[in-house]
Amino acid sequence: MRKFFLALALLPSLAIAQFEGSSFTSTGRGGATTFATDYQCLGINPANLGWHSKFSDKKFALGFNEMTYSVFSEALSKTDLRNSIKELIKGNGKDFTYDEKIAAAESFAKTGLALNVDYGSFGFGYGDDKFGGIAFRINDRFQWYSKFGDKASELLFLGKTASYFDSLHVLLANGDTATYANTAANLATLDRDSILNGFASLPKKMSEILDGSDISLSWTREWNVSYGRKLFGDSTFAMYLGVGMKYYQGIGMLNIKSENGKMEAFSSLSPAFQIDYKTQAAEATNQIKSDKFFPPKPVGQGFGFDFGLNVVIKNKVKIGAALINMGSIKWTGNVYTVKDSALSLSNANGLNNFNVYSQLGDIMGKNGLLNLVGQKDTTIKLPGMMRGGISFMLGKKVELGFDALIPFNEVPGSYKQGIFGFGGDITPVKWVKFSVGFVTGGNTNFEKLDKSNVKVPIGITFNGGDGSYEIGIASRDAITFFTQNGPTLSLSMGFMRFRF
Repeated sequence: MRKFFLALALLPSLAIAQFEGSSFTSTGRGGATTFATDYQCLGINPANLGWHSKFSDKKFALGFNEMTYSVFSEALSKTDLRNSIKELIKGNGKDFTYDEKIAAAESFAKTGLALNVDYGSFGFGYGDDKFGGIAFRINDRFQWYSKFGDKASELLFLGKTASYFDSLHVLLANGDTATYANTAANLATLDRDSILNGFASLPKKMSEILDGSDISLSWTREWNVSYGRKLFGDSTFAMYLGVGMKYYQGIGMLNIKSENGKMEAFSSLSPAFQIDYKTQAAEATNQIKSDKFFPPKPVGQGFGFDFGLNVVIKNKVKIGAALINMGSIKWTGNVYTVKDSALSLSNANGLNNFNVYSQLGDIMGKNGLLNLVGQKDTTIKLPGMMRGGISFMLGKKVELGFDALIPFNEVPGSYKQGIFGFGGDITPVKWVKFSVGFVTGGNTNFEKLDKSNVKVPIGITFNGGDGSYEIGIASRDAITFFTQNGPTLSLSMGFMRFRF
């Protein structure tokens, strides 16, 4: 279980941003604001709960284990990404050689990395034309985004042998120590296991070393209860309103950003991250300890609210808008900020592979790069979003739509830019639905629109028993099947979803 979870949730890769949550029925079209129904619309647009079900005799919906994740990297090829995932699942990830560390430092400098995983463990909904619709859902969301500056990338992968350090302190065979200049020639002849640390005679502050770097991690579990109903209208024109309330458990939050000499840094991480702090700073904060990896122990809690509105015209056109994640989480465990001190000495070995998660201690731990300062607690806003969408029916078998998601704050878990999608569903027969779309934006963070930040999601959903059960599978990018560079490895699936 642990190896599988690590492989899905904690690979360092750049993901197309979450557009539809863990709703596998929406992944293939790249949009959900005016498509998602029953409990799957929670966190998207709660007003959709008021809609009349297309399966008129079924008022209840129930689902388990719906999961969506995607992985993207400019620096890695599709083969490299797949091999990394396989190695993590097997638990036998191969460590870098020193030459591979150098290559990784060069490849990942100034390139974005991120990850998005959404896991809906349970969902339940009830809908009635008079009462409206009410639903409950438990959902985990994990997001990682990082971009390293040149100096930061080299330090993270090479550690004490990075060129930032001009001297190397070495343990000799007779037990004495000696100092050598940090040159390529000396590194080629020295036993690297004998290098105690690297030393910078002209140390710089971390804000300067990390300049151009942006690292954020967010892992939350939400318990969402939402209600929606028709305000007024008939088959010609109807308006619906919905509201959702969410209780959040904070599993992990990390935010490190430095730009133009100004650095912001904060962390609050569950014991599941297995970081060994052992610093004086650790005594100044509320330490949360646990010997269990799963389930992860929360280190924060808070509340959020969603508000949604939509209109339906002649049962053909749907127009929807929503405000999502209005609220905050108070982080109270393992809370640290970072002192902007000069880095003169390091004994870190640097990252040994692409699994940054398991090596966060090299950044935050007792031998990490950062000088931690313990805090009692801190409150961070949720990653707020504005959603909007429109869709329309073409006959009875085709529905097309446009979706947009715009972040309105910049906190860990926020998207770096807006997400825009166009797509739809084709239902040739009542028991199967095909989805296809076009999506761009989110955490890809590219400066121009080209093939590297355009995704073509596809999906297929099967219905049985006249809508009594539903299974499906989708990908956030079909282009990946035909290219090695700039790949998106993505999977969305649900087994099974029931109506009765």
